[in-house]
Amino acid sequence: MKNLGLRQIFTATLFCTTSAGFLSEALGEPILLVTEKARPSDANLKIKTSLVPTFEVYQKKTINGKIETFKIKNIPALNIGSERKVQASELSPLYLPSSTVLNLKPIQKSKPLELFAGIVFKEKEAPLATVNLAKALVQSNGITKIPDLKPIELITTPPASDPIVNLTPLKEMNANDYKLLQALIFLESRKQYEMAMGLFAELMEDPVHRIEALYNYAMTAKGLELNSEFRYYMILVAQESKSKIWQEKATEALVRNISILEKSDIGLIDPLVVKYDLDTTHNDDYQITRAKYYSDIGQLGLVEDSLLSINDKSPRYLESLLLKSLLSYRQGQLDEAIESLELLVKASESNKTLQIRNVAALTLARMQFQKGLFKESFQSYIHIDKTSPLWLQAMIESSWTQILAQDYEGATGNMFSLHTDFFKNAFVPESYVVRTVGYLNLCQYGDGAMVINEMKKKYGPWKKRLEQYIANNKESLKYYETVKSWIKNSDLKEMDELPRSFIVELARHPSFINIQKQINNYEDEIVRFNKIALTLVKIERNTLSQKNAIQKELNEVKAKSLKDLKNTKAAEEVQLTEKKLLSYGIQYRIAQKARDSIKNVRTLGLQRIDKEKNNMRLVAGNNLQTHFKEMLGNLNKVLDQNEILSYELYSGAGEHLRYQLAGGDINSKEHPELKVQDEKSLNWKFKGEFWEDEVGHYRSSLKNVCPKEENSNEVKN
Repeated sequence: MKNLGLRQIFTATLFCTTSAGFLSEALGEPILLVTEKARPSDANLKIKTSLVPTFEVYQKKTINGKIETFKIKNIPALNIGSERKVQASELSPLYLPSSTVLNLKPIQKSKPLELFAGIVFKEKEAPLATVNLAKALVQSNGITKIPDLKPIELITTPPASDPIVNLTPLKEMNANDYKLLQALIFLESRKQYEMAMGLFAELMEDPVHRIEALYNYAMTAKGLELNSEFRYYMILVAQESKSKIWQEKATEALVRNISILEKSDIGLIDPLVVKYDLDTTHNDDYQITRAKYYSDIGQLGLVEDSLLSINDKSPRYLESLLLKSLLSYRQGQLDEAIESLELLVKASESNKTLQIRNVAALTLARMQFQKGLFKESFQSYIHIDKTSPLWLQAMIESSWTQILAQDYEGATGNMFSLHTDFFKNAFVPESYVVRTVGYLNLCQYGDGAMVINEMKKKYGPWKKRLEQYIANNKESLKYYETVKSWIKNSDLKEMDELPRSFIVELARHPSFINIQKQINNYEDEIVRFNKIALTLVKIERNTLSQKNAIQKELNEVKAKSLKDLKNTKAAEEVQLTEKKLLSYGIQYRIAQKARDSIKNVRTLGLQRIDKEKNNMRLVAGNNLQTHFKEMLGNLNKVLDQNEILSYELYSGAGEHLRYQLAGGDINSKEHPELKVQDEKSLNWKFKGEFWEDEVGHYRSSLKNVCPKEENSNEVKN
């Protein structure tokens, strides 16, 4: 066997890795310890100087029945036989194909030029137009037009240096900071407004915390239902604060609580709402108050703007309809105004006692009366509930509607019901005029004269007494005191020589009622202010009692812990009890200081409330005085009309008597009736019995006995 070369050994080695059977035959079962799917281990790999990798070869042998593996150090050369010898044989003779014999014909010479004599040669045609040269897309000087680019500046490594740290002192909380924190805990977490109010009252004297303390004091006052206190201090923050943050927060608080503010406050709040671009479109209370304010000062465009965002799902929808109607009326749109009121009456059908429904029905009836829609106007008056203070006025006005619609029986019947004992304390002098006019048109002159005499007897003496009261009382506050005194003694038939019925009519006017409600709110606020001091006294006593109980508990816990020093639970209980004792001790001291702190703000608050009450009393007195003079003026007009009505009655009675003596016929023409449903309409023959639910549904049983109307189309002979 010949020795193999290096290349052959490497080839054989690779061959061995893929043919285990061949190695088994050649080397007596030598194998490579290599798995089929993995490359040989790096530990078995060796690199020769020729850079040929080699692998170690192992052989398995059976010794004493055990198979052991041995490393083969000397690998025997493989006998692969000798190389095949190749010997070249002698070349055979080369046989080439025979050459081909070419028979070439001689080339004929061309004919001379004479042969072409007589042939006409055509002129050479003009050459085709040449195509323009291709345009150069790149100009020769294009390179020079390329803008120069500045060379990129090299980024140098920034110099590194140690950071310079300037330490600033930590701002520690001072006593007022802790006090503010305590007050906020009482206000927002514990809801103990009395304790919070005392702390905020102290902080209002601190210039650093003044604005924040004023804001939170106002919120505390609201929690205690001190509405005027909230209004005063929150407006103070909005006006005094130079910080936009606190001014905006105060504006937001005022907008949220517009229902407890006054209508005139819109003049201050609305510019701030515009300044801070606050969204108030979803605050219907604010929009209604805003509409009322701008309606009072005549800015109708802003009124309409305020009402746009209120839909039919809003609780303030009915008020918005009433305001829309008044807005349309002031703009001369009577039909639109009537439509809004009709919608309001229909929307409030489920609750007929609503005051806004009664006001809307009365306003609607007056607008329909203005358009001459007497039938519709009469039906609108009927919508007014009998429990409303407007009902008596509505009864009189509806009777005038019946008079103009020539339903004289209905007008006299309704006015008769107001002249019974059921309304003996009512001030309704105009009702006698309506009833008299009704009798006059029915030619019932005797009944008309009787009504005139009744009116003179009842209201004649009043004129002098009312004029005397005005002469003796020049100050408006006296009118307020008279009404106030009678309200406290409402069983009296007279007060300051004024009849009870007149005082009732005077006091039920909205110009007095609305202001009196605000005065009553101030009175309630004074009671709540006084109650705060009592509440703080109770808190002080309770905390002191709890503090003493915790102190006793602490002594007991400490005694137990001393007996058993190893008990960790006892030590923890001591710490917990000490914390409770500290908490109650702080609350006790705060309650003590709060009583003293609130004294100043309470005194200032009560003084401010008394001042505002006095101002409102003056306003209420002025309104009462004005209304008093209006009522006296109306009474004088009614009494003055007695002379005219008496003349008409006596003159008509004489003419009627002469007509009857001459045999004239009674007018049989039927007039239209304006009345309620037939089942509620009654013809009365009063004999002392009267039912409240029938008031307003009576019709006179007296017939029209006037002379027959002459037809203007008839020609007299």
